[in-house]
Amino acid sequence: MKKVINQEVMKETNKKNILNFIRKHSPVSKKEIAEQLGLSLTSVTTFTRQLAKEERIITCGTARSTGGRKSLLYRVNPAAFYVLGIDLQVDRIISVVLDFGGRPVESREIPLTSKSEWQVIPLLNQTIREAEDRHQRISGVGIGVPGIVESGTGRVEFAPNLGWKNVNLGQLLELKKPLVIENEANAAALGEKTFGAGRAASHLVYVSVGMGVGCGLLFNGRLFSGCTSYAGEFGHVTVEPEGFLCQCGNRGCWEVYASNKAALRLYKEKARREAGTFEDFLTLVFKKERQALAVLDTMVKYLGIGIAGIVNGINPEVVIVGGKITETKSLIYNKLLRQVKERSLDRAFSQLRLEFSPLKNKATAMGAAGMVVEKILNGQNGVQEDENTG
Repeated sequence: MKKVINQEVMKETNKKNILNFIRKHSPVSKKEIAEQLGLSLTSVTTFTRQLAKEERIITCGTARSTGGRKSLLYRVNPAAFYVLGIDLQVDRIISVVLDFGGRPVESREIPLTSKSEWQVIPLLNQTIREAEDRHQRISGVGIGVPGIVESGTGRVEFAPNLGWKNVNLGQLLELKKPLVIENEANAAALGEKTFGAGRAASHLVYVSVGMGVGCGLLFNGRLFSGCTSYAGEFGHVTVEPEGFLCQCGNRGCWEVYASNKAALRLYKEKARREAGTFEDFLTLVFKKERQALAVLDTMVKYLGIGIAGIVNGINPEVVIVGGKITETKSLIYNKLLRQVKERSLDRAFSQLRLEFSPLKNKATAMGAAGMVVEKILNGQNGVQEDENTG
């Protein structure tokens, strides 16, 4: 009996590996799959036939002939299923629907007028229901949250910029399909690794700049969350010991000086008037308004201080900056790179790439959606317990 069970497990594992290989390396032939995975051509033929019958893969032409019959090429069927990724921010909800091939087929953004969990959760449920109405084959949902998420339960332990403590988000959502809930910076780091500027990197740090500052860490291509899932909270590293009070309760945290919220506070101090939203502040920047440009320079200085600390302490291959601040790349990139270089150790900086996210404001949502795809392919149900966590 045990032998039969083991054979079935092996068959499922081989089938899963073939699907994953096709997903990551398409278009591919059966011969290439067999050679790369160390399987017999007969086994590959059997499993590709099953996957085609299940509509998970489709043919996409033929390989170049080397003599004899041309081999069929395979790729995943983009319409096999869809996944919904959600980025829960302090002032908005960003959602992205990905097809099975990883292509965004829809993105939406709605404002948040309240941070109360009792107001936000109905909006999340509404966002999910409306996406399911538009895309009948949504098979799972991933959500990035600006706070600490307990692995395996979906409970948001602490999200200071939302004012949340011990919110069991996984339980409160009206969902009967695979669900991933992850820290937003962690999800964005995985989004960049899968879809963005970090594809070739093994050691990656994503710096999420919004109303707060958070970091997602990938070591050897795997998400690192630390002993109690608090790794990456560099936004709460002290940069000014007697500085402004942070919502975490400490003073002088990095995010109090390098975040969008910090820019709005500093602008109010300099200009003696409100800028409005961070988008309004950026409008002033692009109009070359003197106080706005001075505030942006200060924000860049503190971003550079924090990133240099990360470079010296972790020595990543690439640091990817994400958030609305990336819209000012033409104005700040060289200034930020200079700050990082001047404050970093030579060896730590020598092979560093500093990138601004090509995914712009969709990195978290796409990363969360990508995590759901992995979960579905691994045959898991319920709330994600992240296997990539260190």
